[in-house]
Amino acid sequence: MPIETITKNGRRRFRWTFNRIIEGQRYRQTKILPAGISSTEADALARQWEAEAYAIATGQRKPIITIGDCVKHHVTDKHLEWKDAEARIQTLQRWSPEFAEQDATDLHGWSKTFIGYLRAKTDHDGKAKRALTDSSIRNILAYLRAAIKYSFKTGKLHEDMTARMVMPTVRNERHHYPDRKEMLRIARKCRDRQTRAGIRIAFYSGMRKAEIMRAKATRKGYQLDDTKNGERRIIPIHPRIAVLARKIKFTISADRFNDEWERAREAAGYPKTRFHDLRHGAASEMINANIDLYTVGTVLGHKSSASTRRYSHLVTDKLAAAVSQIGKKRAK
Repeated sequence: MPIETITKNGRRRFRWTFNRIIEGQRYRQTKILPAGISSTEADALARQWEAEAYAIATGQRKPIITIGDCVKHHVTDKHLEWKDAEARIQTLQRWSPEFAEQDATDLHGWSKTFIGYLRAKTDHDGKAKRALTDSSIRNILAYLRAAIKYSFKTGKLHEDMTARMVMPTVRNERHHYPDRKEMLRIARKCRDRQTRAGIRIAFYSGMRKAEIMRAKATRKGYQLDDTKNGERRIIPIHPRIAVLARKIKFTISADRFNDEWERAREAAGYPKTRFHDLRHGAASEMINANIDLYTVGTVLGHKSSASTRRYSHLVTDKLAAAVSQIGKKRAK
């Protein structure tokens, strides 16, 4: 039966251990039970796990592959190929207690519960935590889905049930275009030097957050050897951030960067402004200065013109001028 224990992070939880010799072979297994359950609930769950472990040991059923198993397998085999490996692994480690022991073939109910927890403003112990946006939640679930699919593809998992995962709907049509005034107000409220620099660099370069963190400042501009679209890219350094380019080295973690950004935008009075909106702001500034969409897309690193067309509504004056030329007689 489960015994009460203290986890590494100081929380009081129940631990279940299976330790038996069956047909001359010893089987050992241990699990930390979900937070917040009573001793009665812990006993019931332990009996269920005991029966499952015995059935697996005696060959009556196949071993349960957990999401945690799938993630470990995926990270071990594929992390060197990921452009966002460091950020992805940090995210997976952060939320590992919520999926590590979950059956990778029983995903529907679990994913609904997981989404609810990520949206909540308190943790399992009732302490305040940051509620995630549906976009961030979808990214986490996408990492887990990819790991489960990889385990199925490589034969570690006997069936792929990821179609049963609930994925939050993200509506990306919202676009906010911060101007220089808004950007500066947020930057001035930011207490962390690196995050404050990142805010200004994002507005004056159009780079994504992950790109800012790894860009190399050279004489020609910010150099990105590994980008989202897979192509090497150089972004000219705006005079207003030339000093930052020389002096700031980004060593801050992605989580702390996010926290500092959120505190700064709240303090500045822009609680709904996303960091990625600064990239949209850069595009807006260039278009308002009569820079053509092709050039804007090149600065932003768009591989396809379709990505840049989202800003086409900002050039309505040019479109009207173009339409007005239809049918006009040309001087010979």
